[in-house]
Amino acid sequence: MLKEIKIQNFAIIENLLVNFETGLNVLTGETGAGKSIIIDALNLLLGGRADTDSIRTGETTALVEGIFQISNEDTLAMVQEIGIESVDGELHIKRQISNSGKNRCFLNDSQITVSTLAKIGNRLVDLHGQHDHQTLLHPEIHVDLLDLFGKSKQSRDTFTKEFIEYQNQVKTLQSLDTDEKERLQREEFLGFQISEIDAANLSKEEEEEIKEEKNKLRHSEKIRSALQQSQTLLSEQSGSILESLRQILKDLEPLIEVDKELDSTFQRSQSAFYELEEVEDALRSHDRSLDFNPERLEEIEDRLAEINGLKRKYGNDVSEILTKRDQFAAELEQLAGNEENINKLAKEIEKKEKIVAKLAIELADMREIGAKALKQGVEKELKELHMNGVRFGVDFNYPPDPQGFVQYHREKLKPTSIGLGTLEFLFSPNPGEELRPLAKIASGGELSRIMLALKSILNKQDTIPVMIFDEVDTGIGGRIAEKVGAKLKKVAETKQVFCITHLPQIAGMASTHFRVEKNVQGKRTRAGIRQLEFAERVEELARMSSGEKITEASLQHARELISDH
Repeated sequence: MLKEIKIQNFAIIENLLVNFETGLNVLTGETGAGKSIIIDALNLLLGGRADTDSIRTGETTALVEGIFQISNEDTLAMVQEIGIESVDGELHIKRQISNSGKNRCFLNDSQITVSTLAKIGNRLVDLHGQHDHQTLLHPEIHVDLLDLFGKSKQSRDTFTKEFIEYQNQVKTLQSLDTDEKERLQREEFLGFQISEIDAANLSKEEEEEIKEEKNKLRHSEKIRSALQQSQTLLSEQSGSILESLRQILKDLEPLIEVDKELDSTFQRSQSAFYELEEVEDALRSHDRSLDFNPERLEEIEDRLAEINGLKRKYGNDVSEILTKRDQFAAELEQLAGNEENINKLAKEIEKKEKIVAKLAIELADMREIGAKALKQGVEKELKELHMNGVRFGVDFNYPPDPQGFVQYHREKLKPTSIGLGTLEFLFSPNPGEELRPLAKIASGGELSRIMLALKSILNKQDTIPVMIFDEVDTGIGGRIAEKVGAKLKKVAETKQVFCITHLPQIAGMASTHFRVEKNVQGKRTRAGIRQLEFAERVEELARMSSGEKITEASLQHARELISDH
């Protein structure tokens, strides 16, 4: 319930604080006194559009605050999900609008966005006013009302979940099918790249090895000349190193007997001789092995050119090329499994179609059964509101779809996220007239009473705790007004109801009666609201009955209206 509302500098309201009670709260007052301004302020509090023109003249900001007491677990869970705690289910909402454009919203002292406030506000208050406010004028909400009445909301939620999964599967399959040509082209290209790399038969060591061989071949003549020069110096020329060293050994050997200290020097010289002989043999052997082969050099040049070409395409070195080849192979394997994925997904879609079709048919059946009961319930309620001879109906429209997978009423249909086809409430205000769309034929007063009838029969299913009827009495009076008041009072047994009215028959039903007044102080107009005591209520109802000239008869009639309820 709405426990309290505080309004500052909003339109002609300077400073207003009012506490509300459970049951039927009625707001009365002369035309232009500010009754609708209070509703506008409450709408702002619930996430409605902020308009700086609503700020009181001469002020820079306007403030609306409200305190709600909430018991609905889903609403409290929504509040908790956005990280806001509520103590004992109390929600303190504050909305500030400023000429500077810095508008702010607070919930329990935590700042929130307007969109978040609107989502929460939709769960707190159900506001019904004239044509431009009434949800009955929008056929798209008729299915919501029917599902609420027919208790098919849970079935609809289950269907919607399965249908969305089905749609996602279809989109995935379409994407796979659309990409099939591109996939085949990619497979062919990857196969070519892998074959190109494999044909090169690369190894990580080969490049360095053939580079060394290339360098050796390119300098083979220089190497041979150096080898031969070394051999000449070591042994082949007169006075060569080995010849000279052999003579040194020959001269030293006899002296060892004379000078034992020369033995170490002799041994070292002998070792050097043998070592140089081995060096000379190695040089000779290497010289014989040298074979300058221009064909081998050309072969190496071609091989390096091949490797460099692959490096330009696939990586900076052979190791990167081989890594890239493994990546190509992995992608090719994945693409090769695409056809299998398509077949698997197609089978999953077939199964999902059966599930969706079954749920869609069950939901459609529930709605058609619910529509018959809703028709009877609304017509009964409307008769009690003295709308005799009216007829109410629900029109189901099922556009055929030859390619559809759901068959209902012997026709193939295409489901949407909310079920099969569409529906719209129909209305006939007079006997003999055909049923026509409610939005096109019902008057303002009729719409108000139809909404009241719907809310009466939806009272238990509807979880919104606060209902506001702004001038539900449009176009009615007398006994009809009494019936409307009685319906409002009945709805108020389980909900907190606010009603702005000009009719004493409705005001007399109130649990709590407020009068909205406008007065001029100095050169400024101010609107205020106050709760009326019994005597004041009698006077207010008498004024509403007879105008400014209140008679004893009108006062007595007002007492009777109050005492009867």
